[in-house]
Amino acid sequence: MARTVFYLTRHAATLWNEQKRIQGQWDSELSPAGQAAAAELASRLAGQGFSRILASDLGRCRATVGILNLRLRLPVTLDKRLREQHFGLWTGKYWRDVPEADRRAAEAAGWGFTPPEGESRTEVRLRAVHALTDAARASAAKTVLVVTHQGVIKAVCYHLLGRAYLPDEAPAFDPNRLQRLVCLDGQLAVDGLDVALPPPPDAA
Repeated sequence: MARTVFYLTRHAATLWNEQKRIQGQWDSELSPAGQAAAAELASRLAGQGFSRILASDLGRCRATVGILNLRLRLPVTLDKRLREQHFGLWTGKYWRDVPEADRRAAEAAGWGFTPPEGESRTEVRLRAVHALTDAARASAAKTVLVVTHQGVIKAVCYHLLGRAYLPDEAPAFDPNRLQRLVCLDGQLAVDGLDVALPPPPDAA
């Protein structure tokens, strides 16, 4: 039976990330620090046996893939189902400008968290899981690097871990590190959290 392995990684940091501004499905440029981190990640991913890259079609993921592929040189498939959660009327706002009561009420809904005129975490999870299982059918017995968004990684992994996605839960993993999933016979499972990578070959 074919077993597909996915390594999920978040896109490199953007200017809006550093400004704590809500991007959702909008975009901003990668920050200088984000570009440098992506280049370092590429050197650590080299030689890990990836067959291809699967990525969100949003600009910040495509820019991250561009930096990674200067080193990895892998075929790329873009899938809009791996986009970040749609944050509706909150898109473009600074987090500090979202009324705390509104944010708390939304987060208390767990999987039902839905920004005004946006989409829920459940909707994100459903589309992302479908994207991954479809990719597993197309890339059977392969190892795939997935470049996506924090909200997508958390939605998929929290679902597989049986989490309620409530604000009082301790974080299950660091969304800035790699998370490993396996897909066997169309069923996804978590295979490793906060996966360690070797240091860059030129590290002292």
